[in-house]
Amino acid sequence: IADEGDGTPWWSFIDRIPAGDKLGHLCLIGTMSFLCNLAFPSRKLRFVAITTLFLLLALTLEELSQAFIKTRHLDLFDWLADLAGLAIGQLGTMKFSRFLKSRATTAP
Repeated sequence: IADEGDGTPWWSFIDRIPAGDKLGHLCLIGTMSFLCNLAFPSRKLRFVAITTLFLLLALTLEELSQAFIKTRHLDLFDWLADLAGLAIGQLGTMKFSRFLKSRATTAP
């Protein structure tokens, strides 16, 4: 929808929210990161899950591609909001997984 320039009727309410676009990126990417990390558990490389690295690559390429679509624009702050969403989603998954493990070990 956004690539064709038809996003305004669908997303115009976001313009009325202060920093709505960035908040949208944060929430949508955070949710996607959380669900993908739950669905595809992977080992971690230091602090980052492989699933999160894959999402980072895909999101970076998607954001960079907007420079070549005339109805879109490349925005560093959208990408930074995506990064924050990825981090929050991964951290949420780690906390949730620990919570589930602790519940499983203490269950009667």
